[in-house]
Amino acid sequence: MGLYSQHTRSWLDRRFKERSADGVFFSHMPIYGIGTKNAEGNHLGRLARMLHILRVLDGIEFESFLDVGGAEGYLPHLVRQIFGARIATVDISMEACQRARELFGIASASVDSSRLPFIDGAFDVVTCTEVIEHVENPVETILELQRVARVAVILTTDELHYDRQIIDDYLFRRPGWSHMERNLFHPDDIALCFPGAKIKPQTLRLPPLDLLDKKAATDWLCENTKLESLQKDSFGVVVTEFHDAKLRDRKYTDEQLVKKILETIILPGSIWTDVPDLADLLPFLRDPKTGKNLSLIGKNLVSQAGDRYQISNGVPDFVNKNADIHLREDLALRLISLDPVRVQGLLLLRDRLHLPDTWSQDEFDFRLKKDRRGFWSNEQLQSRGEFDGYGFKWTSSGNDPWVLTPCLQRAISAVEIQMRVFAAGVSAKEGIGQLFWKGPEDLEFTEASSVQFRVFNDGYFHTHRIVLKGHPRLSEIVQWLRIDLVNGACEVDLRKLVIF
Repeated sequence: MGLYSQHTRSWLDRRFKERSADGVFFSHMPIYGIGTKNAEGNHLGRLARMLHILRVLDGIEFESFLDVGGAEGYLPHLVRQIFGARIATVDISMEACQRARELFGIASASVDSSRLPFIDGAFDVVTCTEVIEHVENPVETILELQRVARVAVILTTDELHYDRQIIDDYLFRRPGWSHMERNLFHPDDIALCFPGAKIKPQTLRLPPLDLLDKKAATDWLCENTKLESLQKDSFGVVVTEFHDAKLRDRKYTDEQLVKKILETIILPGSIWTDVPDLADLLPFLRDPKTGKNLSLIGKNLVSQAGDRYQISNGVPDFVNKNADIHLREDLALRLISLDPVRVQGLLLLRDRLHLPDTWSQDEFDFRLKKDRRGFWSNEQLQSRGEFDGYGFKWTSSGNDPWVLTPCLQRAISAVEIQMRVFAAGVSAKEGIGQLFWKGPEDLEFTEASSVQFRVFNDGYFHTHRIVLKGHPRLSEIVQWLRIDLVNGACEVDLRKLVIF
């Protein structure tokens, strides 16, 4: 398993463990109602995804349902409430799985989505929503979704773009930050992964952030989720791949489904009393390493080879940080029975989306394109043109322009930054830069884990040496650095970064 997946699991575990004094957990979905402050992201976007999924389910015969990357289990809970299906959820975060069991009484397991611990065709319907953009091995994950689904796979993602150049630029700049949107897809990529599937947009336009009235939200959702084909100005994608589906007439209108979504909430502090029995899930489980059966022995699931998967509060943990990293050769072998043209396309997609776990070099010369890979600047830095032979050339438009390094994962004692700053009419001695670092135990960058340095506003390149050794908050391992280049609007150019 790669370092990115380990970082993401740790980050998500800490997020899903967050709880306010009145018993309100941090949540991925609006489980306490639309507009609740504890949930993150765009509620309407998530409600639109759920409406699409419930529409599909309302038109097919199915008895079992699995949500991959299901967070706290809100979608499976809805599916059980509306359709009476046997449900399960999996997530890389053990804490997310515990919330699903605790809040909704859902059978769950902590897994690596590229190695699902289920037999072939274990569930009628398998969903994966707002997940594929985050995972380390997206092609392998999609193959696993298709393997364990008997009737249908439904996948959604916001990360869709129609311009290959923009996609390539985005993928080049990714720093590999924990749980970031590391994968960006073209519609042709989706069609390649799901040949013959129904592919439609999530919404006609980008969902607004502040539409919290139930009636207005219902009207917006019903009006903006009816497109049957992708358009360049639409938002996101919903993929439905049928395997062995028996279609039937729908029982509910869109308005009725939205009403059921909005009414299916829980009260702060509430706990599900009827917890699921792991034995109900056991017949469908398998060893993700060997594909063989598992036996329940005490607080462990034990494989025929003797490998043990610990069970914590009823949730088995199949995430193995020591598992082998997926290789291109392994994927090629798995795809060998497919059409050669599709095989080549999937391998090329894997190559485009692949991101190294860490950067081992100590010196980055930004005059070279290869050394600029993985450096992510914020919106306050706008490019001033071509970089080759010069380095990064930006215009800073605000007081907090910064650039993030790729994952370094090493001990760092000092940093040298070669940069140039120029702002007309501003004193040459007024510029301030700041270097932040993030260690394995840090969720975000903080002021306490940073050092300021003087920036010279004279239009010439200067080398700034920032010593970190001896700082009381310096972690033994530094994962990422963030360079806040200067504290104002100006021209700012970055030529070199050296790490000691």
